[in-house]
Amino acid sequence: MEGDEVTAGASESDAEHTPASVRGDSDTVPRAMESLRNADDPLDKQLVKRALFPRRTTPVQIGRFQILGLIGRGGMGVVYAAYDDLLDRKVAVKVLLGEAVRDLTLSRVRLMREAQAMARLSHANIVTVHEVGQDTGQVFVAMEFVRGVTLDAWAEQDRPWREVVATFVRAGRGLEAAHRAGLIHRDFKPANVMVGDDGTVKVLDFGLARAADDGPPVASDLPRHITQGDSHLAPLTRTGVVLGTPAYMSPEAHRGEPSTAASDQFSFCVSLYQCLYKQSPFDTTSLATLLADVRRGKVAPPPAGTPVPARLYRAIRRGLALAPGDRFPSMTALLAALERDPGAAYRRAAALALTAAVTAFAGWMAAGSHESQMQPCPDAQAELAGVWDAGRAATVRQALGTIGTPAAEAALATVMPRIDRYAASWVEMRNEACVAHAEARQSTPLFDLRTACLAQRRAGLDALVAALLQADAGSVDDVVQATAELPPLDRCADAQALTADVPPPEDPRLRLRVQAHREALARAGVREDAGQYQLGRALVEDVLADSSSLVYEPLRAEALLRAGSLAMEAGDHATAERAYDDALLAGLGTGHAAVAAVASSKQIYLRAVPLNQLPRARTEVPLATALNQRVRHDVDLYSEFLNNRGVVHAMAGELKIARQHWEEAVALREQHGRGETPKGLETLANLGWLARAEGRDEDMAAIYARTIAISEPLLGPHHAAHIRYEYLLADSHWRLGRPRQALARLARLEQRFDRLGNDYVRAMILHELGIIEIDEGDLAAARTHLDRALAAAPAASELHDAVLSERVRLYAAEGDAPATAREYQRALARLPATPDPGDRRYQFLLLNHARALDALGRTAEALAPLEQLHAILAAGERALDAAEMLALLGAMRHKLGILDEAEDNLQAALAELERVAPPRSPILAGTLLAAAELALTRGHFADAAGFAAQALAIYDAIAEPDHLPAARARFAHAQALTAAGSAPANARALADAALETFRGKARAADVARVVAWQAAHAPAASRP
Repeated sequence: MEGDEVTAGASESDAEHTPASVRGDSDTVPRAMESLRNADDPLDKQLVKRALFPRRTTPVQIGRFQILGLIGRGGMGVVYAAYDDLLDRKVAVKVLLGEAVRDLTLSRVRLMREAQAMARLSHANIVTVHEVGQDTGQVFVAMEFVRGVTLDAWAEQDRPWREVVATFVRAGRGLEAAHRAGLIHRDFKPANVMVGDDGTVKVLDFGLARAADDGPPVASDLPRHITQGDSHLAPLTRTGVVLGTPAYMSPEAHRGEPSTAASDQFSFCVSLYQCLYKQSPFDTTSLATLLADVRRGKVAPPPAGTPVPARLYRAIRRGLALAPGDRFPSMTALLAALERDPGAAYRRAAALALTAAVTAFAGWMAAGSHESQMQPCPDAQAELAGVWDAGRAATVRQALGTIGTPAAEAALATVMPRIDRYAASWVEMRNEACVAHAEARQSTPLFDLRTACLAQRRAGLDALVAALLQADAGSVDDVVQATAELPPLDRCADAQALTADVPPPEDPRLRLRVQAHREALARAGVREDAGQYQLGRALVEDVLADSSSLVYEPLRAEALLRAGSLAMEAGDHATAERAYDDALLAGLGTGHAAVAAVASSKQIYLRAVPLNQLPRARTEVPLATALNQRVRHDVDLYSEFLNNRGVVHAMAGELKIARQHWEEAVALREQHGRGETPKGLETLANLGWLARAEGRDEDMAAIYARTIAISEPLLGPHHAAHIRYEYLLADSHWRLGRPRQALARLARLEQRFDRLGNDYVRAMILHELGIIEIDEGDLAAARTHLDRALAAAPAASELHDAVLSERVRLYAAEGDAPATAREYQRALARLPATPDPGDRRYQFLLLNHARALDALGRTAEALAPLEQLHAILAAGERALDAAEMLALLGAMRHKLGILDEAEDNLQAALAELERVAPPRSPILAGTLLAAAELALTRGHFADAAGFAAQALAIYDAIAEPDHLPAARARFAHAQALTAAGSAPANARALADAALETFRGKARAADVARVVAWQAAHAPAASRP
């Protein structure tokens, strides 16, 4: 039934079998006449007439049931007490109130469905249906008569919270049985539960139940949505508008979506909250305020001073989660959480242990070596019921399996075992903490700190599982990473760290509320790691809205810090800046060293990178350093600070200092077993970026090989971060002169990459393939890959511009001058009218334009953009890149016959590279090769031989044997040796090796040069 009604029960005495309104009291007639005028139902009219004319009427009947009196009325029907003369028992009969519904036929169908649904159930906590039938066109249901009161009336009395919870658990068992039978109640509320005089608890009124396997409802069966125009209605119970009672309805029911078992769970938790705390969890001032709270998932914190344990609020709060997937997986799991009382179990066990100790002391003394068989601590595994148990694991497995992508399949292989291990470790640590306390090896305050820490870890695990259940193809990577970022449990066993923290509030009630909020912040942290920023921010907003709890200032500091971190990750940098400022001040003011340290650490990163306020970030580094020295014992916090400080120095061009901090962070994490974590990977990847920037390509390759070895088991082979590291390793191979290795790795990545994943990463892979293929002369493959990269790269991204720039070089390599010009103009048009010289897109375009002009035979025109780029790089103190451009200018001037300037360029480049480049730099090798070829042209054969030998030594050490520049170095060395009149046999071998490479790479012009040289320098005896 709809509305606030009493069904199948009676709270008044039925000694006369009639309610007061139809008994022969002195004022019965006036009241009865009024009732007769207002009666809607034929049975009502008969009852009133019997009161007016008792001797002239016969007993009112429906079917074979004699009506005794009215019990209650609702929006769709009326319930009467009745007598079953066949079986000699009192029953409750429910009949349809025809005039009160808009669709009589549909409502009759619903009533019949109620009877059928309830008849399918046989459970001690569900009212029994005896019979269903029709009488004079009216459907009726005869059901068990329960003498007692409704649950809301029962709870209005001052009852202990344990009794309220126990009663609700019994009601929940009824819902649990219904759900197992495939039925959804759809209107659970205290008024639809009877508490019998004998203590029985019965769930009533499945008038809104729908079989779970009925399929989608038809349009006529869907509830009409409540609009803001209904906001004046109070109390918040309406009939004939929606299927259910608004104050108890789930968010999805308010949206008009089909109700599920999770919807019943929501209604159950609203009811339990209301009866425990004597208030609604939502603002019921009006329908508008109710809907606003429900749709935001804004649940009121427990009232101050409540004796109800925080664990119950946590369970209710989860049942009231905005998303159905965030609630308990079933009523079974919810009821397990409500029944779990670790304190009671401990007290019982301790009492038993004490009794056993007293009565058996003499026996134990005699036995000497006998150990106690008592278990003073219950197994903590029960505390993970509904958080991580077999049922929830199966749900996660099914959710990930449904996604059906390679990344999701890989996630199953990595995520499930990791959560199993984490949960097992949690249980072990929770059990150990209890035993240590029970054996007096650990004080009560320390035990409380440990259990509070573990409760926060459990909340985070719970939120992670919920995030996994909400994952889709686009967010699998985020939730996998969040799994790898679960906070370590060992801190909950670190007595020194726990006692060093800010102590919890002394007021026990406030302590409970603070603990509940800290668990909410733990959930928000997991949501952040999972990329679900809005859900995380909503949790933090609830904490910050509880002014009664924020009197404990450290909680406010912690909430502000999490708010800032979530805002920064969500791209709301202005909000993040304000939150970090407030968190820093709050942390300093309360002596919360960890909050102050982390806020300052994140603040310098925010200013240096997203906000581009590098000078300000640099001025704040000393303060951040001082604050983080105070938390140096916390490996994760201090390592994150070292990483962020390194970022500031790197952005300032102070690469050596950045490297020092990053290497310290990596070493610190590895020393404490925290290297193989996502944060550890990020710092290691920063070192790889730095090696690339400094031209240390061998170091770059080694670092990214290491990140791959860590990231594959940690994140899975299809995770975007792992694929990015593989891409960067391929890039390092290409830079080292190993194009075959690079192409093979990139091709494997392209084939493996999940097409429902990250388009940006895919475009990076395709772009890199195109670059290498142009260098290798495979222009058809390069065109294919660059075309696909352009389609995949986001239109507004720098990568999109980089692909356009590379296509300029591709058209030139194909000899298509008009297409080269068009593509150059297209790329140039995406830049500002006056490009910023520091814009990397502009710099790449200058380089590729110069190389394209050279490839088209317009080398003289190529000098201008190349000189412009060299000036930009030199001014920006990018010495390595500037030297590389200077060497390229020397090579182009050599081609143009401008030999003196070419030699000046190359000598200057070599001098700079000897200063800034590693000994086996491929850039140095290329510059030595250019110098050798110039020396050959100028007839300086000894110099040429020396330069070529040095270049060849580097290539032999780092590059593939058939690398084209290495082949050129071999041929140049052969020419120099022969011209100098030394080592002709060695020269021939070098030339032969070069010729083999040129033929294998289809370099016809190079093949012709070597063949001509061999013919000219063959021994006399062998000449034709």
